[in-house]
Amino acid sequence: MNIYKMRGLELFDSHNRRIAITRGEDIYDGTNRRIGTIRGNYLFDPDNRKMLTVRGANIYDASNKRVASLLDIQKTIEGALAGMHSAALWYCFIR
Repeated sequence: MNIYKMRGLELFDSHNRRIAITRGEDIYDGTNRRIGTIRGNYLFDPDNRKMLTVRGANIYDASNKRVASLLDIQKTIEGALAGMHSAALWYCFIR
């Protein structure tokens, strides 16, 4: 059973509380504070530092260490699409 669920571009926890949302390229937490920006296959923090890269089916952190695969995300988040938005939400809120 998955603890997290995606509906559209919103991420919910097991209590059905929205914990994150993406609007355009930006990611916001449950209190509507911007915590990241997606540009292509990269995720940047609010200070424009690279946090995450998606290459092929793998996810790498800022130090270029493989931290997961897109398949891992689909197993963790119900309704997650195999794309950058799902990877960014997983990296910021679940891992």
